[in-house]
Amino acid sequence: MYSFMNDYSEGAHPRILELLMKYNLEQNIGYGEDIHSNKAKAYIKNLLGKDNMDIHFIPGGN
Repeated sequence: MYSFMNDYSEGAHPRILELLMKYNLEQNIGYGEDIHSNKAKAYIKNLLGKDNMDIHFIPGGN
């Protein structure tokens, strides 16, 4: 059965929770300038085969 309810109406996948616990007490700079965001940006650029692009993470939700 498919549900098109919002993406925050259920719990997270166990692997996501595991990684959140692993890095829970790690302190980082905010607003997408942390090491994890920078790694994700590099991964996306590599995946797309484009190194000359800007990637910005935009928060959303209510």
